Amino acid sequence: MIKPVYVRNMEIGTGIPKICVPLTGKNDAELLSQAAGVVEGEADFVEWRVDCWEEEHPIYRVEEMLFALRKILHEMPILLTFRSEEEGGERAASPAEQVALIRRAADSGQLDMADVEYLRSPDEFAPLIRDMEERGVRIIASSHDFEKTGTREELCDRLRALSSSGADIIKLAVMPACPEDVTLLMDTVSEMTKEEITCPVIAMSMGELGAESRVEGEKYGSSVTFGTAGASSAPGQLPVRVLREKLETLHARI
Repeated sequence: MIKPVYVRNMEIGTGIPKICVPLTGKNDAELLSQAAGVVEGEADFVEWRVDCWEEEHPIYRVEEMLFALRKILHEMPILLTFRSEEEGGERAASPAEQVALIRRAADSGQLDMADVEYLRSPDEFAPLIRDMEERGVRIIASSHDFEKTGTREELCDRLRALSSSGADIIKLAVMPACPEDVTLLMDTVSEMTKEEITCPVIAMSMGELGAESRVEGEKYGSSVTFGTAGASSAPGQLPVRVLREKLETLHARI
């Protein structure tokens, strides 16, 4: 039984999957312009991809930019992510650097959620997860594989490891080589969310082959999907308006 997670006025883990739009601006102007565009659309929350921001030392300005984003986004939740090159991001980042950035961002009081690449360094991320729980910042423990999907056993192991992190939400993204890989991910997540995992799960197959997984999350147990309001942050993302229509059509049939 999935226990919903509440973030501001948003409930993750029940009903239609929530739509997140990544903010991938390379500079301040692009970032704030993207945020303004999201407010006018149909997204539920945003993910600020700090690794796309070409600020040399983002830790020194992350609080300032969060305040600027909050003025535009109002009550829309903000997820902060510094995706490492190791997991498909735009810049190199050690777990220690990611932890330091999240802690500084939390100091602003404007941060709602943060993504941690938990399997890269459980020992470094575990204390952060505990500390952020006390500060009211929700943590997504994530793992990304841009090369393959893996076997059912490997998917189960990764989901169990992420679930054991103590994070509020877990995320698994993999790359399919064939349609059967997409089905494998969806079936595995469906089984795990019914039998073992109790926190909300975000799961997707990437690329064009995996487009089905971004739409059918409600059927197999994925609580969030990612759409575009401009530039995408991962292969296979659909425009928000198209995604919203597909999600609502599917929900009406369930």
